[in-house]
Parts: sequence; structure tokens; C-alpha cells
Amino acid sequence: MSDAVRYRDPEGRFDLTVPPGWESAPDEDGDGSEVWNEEGVGTLHLVSFDSDENDFLDPAEELYAFLEDRGVELEEDEVEDVPLEGGAEMALCEYLSEDEEEGESLYWMVGVATTPGALVFATYFCPAGAEEKERDAVRGALSSLRLHAGG
Repeated sequence: MSDAVRYRDPEGRFDLTVPPGWESAPDEDGDGSEVWNEEGVGTLHLVSFDSDENDFLDPAEELYAFLEDRGVELEEDEVEDVPLEGGAEMALCEYLSEDEEEGESLYWMVGVATTPGALVFATYFCPAGAEEKERDAVRGALSSLRLHAGG
């Protein structure tokens, strides 16, 4: 029997396996969900949306558009396709950003998962150089995503 805990978002659009020792809850704004380790270095934030059940949105196109809005440009080979259960798909990338005002670097893992009827944006960040502490746990949680059309 597995001790894995599955978290289902309040809107009912997705669920995922929470890494051992991590916690999950709706975010403070009420428009998403957060997954974190109290002793950890970063936070995984997920936001879900309904989409047209007749359309299958390309997760890579949605990811590029999301990143472009934030001024991040990636090459095609920097985006990984991650198959998910139930025919859903995810596009995932990792990159570093510089906050020139604060003088600090951040590591980002950003993914977009799609299935007809549902879309999930996932962002994880932590101080650059600390990503190895949680990268595998975050990737495991993201690869366990199951999307549910129509909430």
C-alpha cells in the first residue's frame, strides 16, 4: 500500500501526488494551489483554467506564450514534452533569471499541462544554486498530474 498523498485543487481541474514530507493547500489569493516543504527552498504554484472541450491546446505553444509575456525567450530544444495520464500532455522547461534590482538569481521550472477542457500552469522557483535539493521532487509531482475536464 502506498503512502502517497494526492492533492486535488479546489476547482477540481487537476490532482497530483504530493512529495513525501511536503504540504499542499489553496494559495492565499484563492486562484491557485501551492505545494511546498517547510524545510525546503522553493514553492510549486499551480493555477488551473477551463478550456474548450472541443480543442486540444498545444502545451508547448501555451508555455512559449506564457514565458513571452514575462520576457523569457527559450529555444525549442529547451522545452521538454512530458506525457501525463489520461492523454494529457505537459511542456516543461527550466531556466535562470536575474533580478537586477535585488542582485539575485532565481531558478525556475515552468510547465503547462493541457487536455481538452482543462489547462494547468505550474511554476516552481527557488534561489539559483539550490535547485538540486528539490528538482527531483518537483519533477515527480508534476509528472503525476492528472487533469480533469469540467472540474
